[in-house]
Order: sequence, then C-alpha cells, then structure tokens
Amino acid sequence: MLSFLAMQLPEGFTPNLHLMIPEFIVAGTALGAILPELLLPAGRRAAATAWTSLAGLAIAFVVVVAMGPSDAMALHMKDGAFDVTGWKADSFSVFCRALTAIGGVFLVLMSIPYTRRMDRGHGEFYALLLFALLGVMLVAGVSDLLSMFVCLELVTIMAYILAALRRNDMQSTEAGLKYLVIGAVSTAILLLGIGLVYGAVGNLSFAGLEEYLLKPENAEYPAILVMGIAFVLIGLFFKIGGVPFHVWIPDVYQGAPSPATAFLITASKFAGVILLLRFGEAALLPALKTVDAFSWVILLGVVSVITLLFGVLGAIPQRSIKRLLAYSSIGHAGYILMAIAAVATEGGSGAQKGTSALLYYMMAYFATSITAFAVIITVSAAAKSHGHEAYTGLARRAPFLAVAMALSLFSLAGVPPMAGFFGKFLILQSVVDKGLYVLAFVGAGAVIVSLYFYMLWIKEMYIRKPEEGVTYPSIHVPGVTRFVLWAGMIAMLALGVWMGPFYEWVHEAATSIAAVGT
Repeated sequence: MLSFLAMQLPEGFTPNLHLMIPEFIVAGTALGAILPELLLPAGRRAAATAWTSLAGLAIAFVVVVAMGPSDAMALHMKDGAFDVTGWKADSFSVFCRALTAIGGVFLVLMSIPYTRRMDRGHGEFYALLLFALLGVMLVAGVSDLLSMFVCLELVTIMAYILAALRRNDMQSTEAGLKYLVIGAVSTAILLLGIGLVYGAVGNLSFAGLEEYLLKPENAEYPAILVMGIAFVLIGLFFKIGGVPFHVWIPDVYQGAPSPATAFLITASKFAGVILLLRFGEAALLPALKTVDAFSWVILLGVVSVITLLFGVLGAIPQRSIKRLLAYSSIGHAGYILMAIAAVATEGGSGAQKGTSALLYYMMAYFATSITAFAVIITVSAAAKSHGHEAYTGLARRAPFLAVAMALSLFSLAGVPPMAGFFGKFLILQSVVDKGLYVLAFVGAGAVIVSLYFYMLWIKEMYIRKPEEGVTYPSIHVPGVTRFVLWAGMIAMLALGVWMGPFYEWVHEAATSIAAVGT
C-alpha cells in the first residue's frame, strides 16, 4: 500500500509529514472539540470542549519543543531548478509554533469563564480558535507565496467568525461585518500582489524570489515587481494594524467577544509579524543590496512613525478599556514596523539583532495582553461594561485584579522591570545601531506619552474613590482565571528580570531566519 502511494507522488515531491505532527494534533483536537456538543448534555459541554482543547494545545507545545528544529522540509515540491512549495521546521518556525501553542493554552484557559456563560456554541468557539491557532502555526513555516496566502486566510476566516460569534449581539455582528469587508479588500490586495510578483519572477517560492532579486542582470527591477512587493506588504500591514490599514481595529476589538479580541491582539498580529519577517528576508533584504532600494527602509520608517503616533495619541481620550487596548495595539504595531525597518536596513547577520528584538517583543506582548484580557473578562462579567466606571476603585473591591491590570499596563507602557520595557529597549537599541535616530527618538517619546494614558487607568483603580450611593457588584475571580493571572504576572516579571535564557531562544530563532538573507 505504501509503495502504491509512493508511486502516485509527483516527481520532485519530498514528504516529511512527521515534521508537522504538532499541526496534525491541533487539527485533530479542533475536530474533537466539536464532539462534546453532540454527545454530552448541555451542562457539561463547555468544560469538556475547553479541556479537550487545552490538552491538544499542551501536547502540541510539548511535541514542538521535543522535536526541535530540522534541516529537512515538509511537503517539499521542486520543479526542475525551482522550489514550487515547501514548509520549514527551522529554529524560527519552532519558536513561533511553540509560542503560538503555549499562548493558545492561556487563551483557552482565560476563555473558560466566558464560555460558561454562553448558552450554546461552546464547541464552535473552541474549534474556531484552534483552527485559527493552527493557521498561525502553519504560517510559521511557509516558504512560498501561495502557501503564505492559504495559511494566512485560515487565520483570517476563523477570526471573522470569532468576531461575530455572539449572534444576538449587534456590536459583535457589526464587528464581524466590518472585519469581513475590510479584510476582503486586504485579501484582494494581497492576492493581487502575489499575482504581480509571480508575473515578474515566474516563481512563487521565497527562494526563487530571492534568487531573482540577487541576479546582477536584474538590478533594475520592473515596475510590476515593485508593485507586487508593495501590495503584499500592504496585505501584511493590515494584519498587524499599520496605518492607514488600521481602520478596522477600534470597532472590531470593541465589539468582538473578549476572548476573540485577545486572539486578534496576540496570535493574529503575530501571524502578520511572522510573514513580514519571512517575506522581508526573501524580498526586502535582497532588494536592499541595490543602490536605489533604500526607499523601502524610508517607507517602513515613515509608516512606523505615523502608526506609533496615531496609536498613542488616539488612546489618550479612550474611556473603554477594550478601545484603549485597541489603540494601544496600533501603537505597538508602530514598534513592530520600527523593528522591521531595522531588520531591512542590513541583511544577513546584521539582521539578527533586529529580528531578535522583535521576537522578544512579541513574546512579552503575548504575556502582557493575555494577562490584561483575563482581567477584562472577569471585570466585565460582573460590571456588564468595559467603561472606566467598571474599574473605579477596583483596588478596594478586587485588589488581585487591580495588581494584575496595573502590572499589565506598566508592561505595555514599557516601565522597568516589566517585560514590555526590555522589549521596547531591544527594539530601540536595534534602531539606534542601524543609525535610524529619528525612529528611536519618536519611539522613546511615545513611551512617555503612553505612560500618561495608562496611568489614568491606574489612577482610576487605585486613587479615585467609588461614587457615593452607587452600588458596585462584587467580583468573583474563578480559579482558572487566578492561574492565568499568576502565570501572566510571573511571565512579565521573568521576561523583564531574567531575560537571558529567553533571549538566547529568540536569538537562535533570529539566526535561523537571518541565514536566509546571507
């Protein structure tokens, strides 16, 4: 039977499917999460689907770490001298898949109290979340434009449905529709860019694109190729929320269910970062070996500054915590683009520092955002609101939640010794090392501005007294939420105080992907 299957494989196809065992585990768990909806009584469905999802993601994380990186490629297809498609399991892929899996574990844990309040759709929610996380894990290893598009769309389509999951809630439905409409435009632009790149190069693989750009006879790039690369970048800017492709973020983050917003602000944004690095190593770094291509760095720098300023200035007047974090995420996209500009300034080994800084930043951002949203889900369950009034005097009513939220806000602002401080410090250091002093100045100034509006919320929790005559509901913190909050706070402090082992891990991943550009 195996010999028969081998005879059916096309010439040039090399399957190493064992490298994708973690992805198969997550996919199987996503399908298995639906079964309790069919087999169990209503009162037991939420817990069964949650713990099934949790077990699958935890096993996938262990398998990813245990397997480690590999020089082989899964699903590798060659047509003559060109790579048609392939999926990598290098150190960069291992890091991204492991971070996605462990982040998914905490996303599931923080979602358990939320889904318990749902009257239906428990299996749907966890299956959609798992398939979205599967897409992020697959994105980590893509090595061609077509696979990039398919894996990214798996993430995006699942996110559309997650945003509109509360079918009887107009805000959730509106969030899903806005995300769908704007996302469809961005998908069309991305697909158009892929088509233009293929028309110019005649190859969909990143290796083929890099080879084309490095040929001396191709020093003058055709306009169709430049437009194609620009359109692909626009499609990826949409995923991370770079200006002017950010317009969907405030309304979608506000209206979507809080666990879905937590996914969008962490794993979905991470998918865009992964692809910016993968595509950048194949397209931007080879292009920058020509004299006139420094305009790409200028473009990235301008977009990063505008994105950062828009995010921090837009967050100042916000009186809803979810909307505040939405504008904050736009500001953080500015730091991400700064790191991409630093990576693009110098390829090969020179790109390792910027890539390491960006990966460390995303690891800190994961821990911080998940901790913040665990607090948001708990407070909103009691107060039925995401407004500032729900957090008035929170330190007196629920001191543990107030401490967790305060540490999260300090980390987002970049206050030492929190994880966010060292993430921003590493990015600004890489920017300064590449001589991009304007970006460093703007980034440092944005830290001061962001500290102001984050402190307003800390003041709301610790200094402002509850209004007289107003009865505030008691807040119950479930045990699973306490675990997430303790783990998040420990992670934020560990990434800030004991950063050596974590930095070595991200540096190994950065070395792996930077080797593409040498």
